[in-house]
Amino acid sequence: MNLLKKIYSDYFRLPQNIHFLILLEISLSLIHVAFILVLNILLRKQGFSDPEIASFNSLRFISALAFALPLGIYIRGKRLKPFFIMASLIVPLTSGLIIESVYHEITPLIQLSFLLWGFGMMLMRVCALPFIIRNTTPDNSTEALSLSAATWSMATVFSGIIISGLDRLGYFNIGVWTLEFNERSTLWIITVLGFSGLFFALKIKENEPDSSSRKGKLFSIRNSYDWNLIFKAISPLILISIGAGLTIPFVNLFFNSVFGLTSSQFSILGSFTALLVFIFSLMVPSLRKRYGYWMTIVIVQALSICCLVTMAMMELYVGYSFAMGVAIAAYVLRQPLMHMAHPASNELMMNYVGEKNQELISALSSSLWSASWFVSAKVFEWLRLLKYDYYEIFLITAVLYSIGVLAYVFLIREYESRENNRSGELLPLTDDITMD
Repeated sequence: MNLLKKIYSDYFRLPQNIHFLILLEISLSLIHVAFILVLNILLRKQGFSDPEIASFNSLRFISALAFALPLGIYIRGKRLKPFFIMASLIVPLTSGLIIESVYHEITPLIQLSFLLWGFGMMLMRVCALPFIIRNTTPDNSTEALSLSAATWSMATVFSGIIISGLDRLGYFNIGVWTLEFNERSTLWIITVLGFSGLFFALKIKENEPDSSSRKGKLFSIRNSYDWNLIFKAISPLILISIGAGLTIPFVNLFFNSVFGLTSSQFSILGSFTALLVFIFSLMVPSLRKRYGYWMTIVIVQALSICCLVTMAMMELYVGYSFAMGVAIAAYVLRQPLMHMAHPASNELMMNYVGEKNQELISALSSSLWSASWFVSAKVFEWLRLLKYDYYEIFLITAVLYSIGVLAYVFLIREYESRENNRSGELLPLTDDITMD
């Protein structure tokens, strides 16, 4: 009980600006999650094939590929609140555009709206981690990063409950007017709820960042950052995010195609797993401080890979009664294990690159995840065109995950060795004082 009170107290004492940011992230993630859970099913019902669905999904990552790095450099020393306001407007507006263009099967408009939607989400992701760094200290940054990572799971819980509740209700009568709760109307309802993010963005109070250290200095992209450290730090993230992009956006298609789960049933499953993700994410700061990065990154990711392989292989045993139960259990276990590593890996990257590069690495780490998914969506599209089964694609994900985890092993070793050497430099001074 005391441990739970301490955990709650640590999160409650975070700065008010962080709380507003978290609420803003939940609002936009509510839309994002709903689209992942439902939009693919709506696209399929409108007659679009798996390769076409993958092609549409890939477009939302082009904005991240094109603008993430320039934006990460541009926001250095600038206020971030205007970008949060832009994101809170762009995401809901383009979400409505996606819904209607899909319903009316206007392919060029679907493609344009996916591009604009991706740009709005990119603004949110690129600016979130630098904002957290500016508004926290080393004592509470882990809690803030963990809470930010948990917004996805919180949004998944709420979206899943809303989607399932509306599906069970079926329809709503107002006089002679009847509203049927199908995929289209459900997405519209959640999109309207997502507009609340604008309120939280406007509530953020931000002072002009201190740029005195850069006055009078000529800015150079090449010389202002330690690119060698940055590329080393993000290499595991690129591998893992590309692998995740082959799986996460299309898990609902896997369960729908292989086991016949509807969007409502998958939403309930997603809500339950998201609740586990939320609980485990809040425990990350305590686990990281007690067991280090090996436990919170390497071990939990290795276990999540085992669960992914188990889930994928159940496609080969779909004719057996146990297959769906095992696949669901593996999926439920994989989700919290996979997400637990995110806040710890973000903290490791920022510590590894040092203060000089933290703003850029925060921007890159928050945007590369989505940018890498563009590659994944295109690969998924090609593999499905080549008649690859889902389990074969998910096994490719497992291989990429394994290489990424191995890269984290080397990164952690190098970081810990560097920190130990720094600590060791002080020991001779301490010995001399003792001898005197």
